[in-house]
Amino acid sequence: MQVNSTSSAPSPGLTFSVVSINLFNFIEPPHAFYDFENIYSDKQWQKKCAWLSDFINQNQPDIIAFQEVFSPDALAKLTQSLGYEHFVALDLPEVVSDYVYRSPVVAIASKYPIIDSVNVTPDKQWVSQLGLAESFSFSRKPLRATIQLPIFGPCDCYVIHLKSKRSGVSRDDINDSGLHGGADFVARQVLGRWASSLQRGSESALLCHQMLMRRQQSQQPFMLMGDFNDTMGSELLAAFNHQLRVYRSDIEDPGLAKLGETSLMAELHQSSLFDSYELFIAATKCNATLAQDEFESSTLVDEQPHPARQPTHYYGNSGSVLDYILVSSEFNPTQQQNLAHVIDYQTFDRHLVRPDYDRDRDSTDHAPVMMSFRVRN
Repeated sequence: MQVNSTSSAPSPGLTFSVVSINLFNFIEPPHAFYDFENIYSDKQWQKKCAWLSDFINQNQPDIIAFQEVFSPDALAKLTQSLGYEHFVALDLPEVVSDYVYRSPVVAIASKYPIIDSVNVTPDKQWVSQLGLAESFSFSRKPLRATIQLPIFGPCDCYVIHLKSKRSGVSRDDINDSGLHGGADFVARQVLGRWASSLQRGSESALLCHQMLMRRQQSQQPFMLMGDFNDTMGSELLAAFNHQLRVYRSDIEDPGLAKLGETSLMAELHQSSLFDSYELFIAATKCNATLAQDEFESSTLVDEQPHPARQPTHYYGNSGSVLDYILVSSEFNPTQQQNLAHVIDYQTFDRHLVRPDYDRDRDSTDHAPVMMSFRVRN
């Protein structure tokens, strides 16, 4: 589904904000998610939509990436009523039976025109090279939407929801494990979770390849946002976590091989992703240092370490950061082709850590994250 109005929203200047939010089973009644018993009452649905509307109205992001969308039409209608005239969801959830659905999709809403959109698919040659089944596909199809931002220009926005850590093997897949009782359960959990890990790691690597293909073709800035279902330090997300190890002996391209260290890293960083949170923290520290240098007094600068990054999801009492907004080198002020810099990053977790039952009961089990950036003068 794609909605594009012919009118354009007024320019807010040179500052833009982007939000990623997992909506946690956004499905309009009388439809059900996963099981026929999972149907929101009219009151629950109204509260869920009201919570989302309040969040959007209070923060006014320019671009919103959504995950766990079962009812894209309802979401398009809601966001349009809030001033987002452009909306894309290209996939549909899978019908289990009658009104029961599974496999929710991703979507994106924007105040600015979406000039191109496509579901990203893996390259078949690399699928084979990685030893994956020919039928391999993303567990949820990533969405790429190109958004025309004033002054900044076109930006490729990727919305993803990678495979979860839950067991990826059901009893329908393997009926007899050769074990029984507790041993059967443990074996299924161990092997099933590893199957999910293999899927998630393969998704990240294959998506990275397609993003680089697009980058080489378009030379446009890009963002990657969504629910990664893993922490950024995980080896399974190595394609995204900017831990590039470079050995000269691995470089086969003659043009690349002759570059000096500085030029080589600058070239490689053009194809790298950066965590917008880390860019914000780096900018904050840099500004504090400049302030200290200007006034020549350490008492004028807050020397307290920056608080730990807030989790975006909790399993029991244990919190993890699973939701990210990653950006290309154009958003990194240390890079040669910098066009903008990150000026703010927020994690909205009140409904998780200090919930109000009546207000937050039907909200979401993830904390939305928002990144703001300013176009370079």
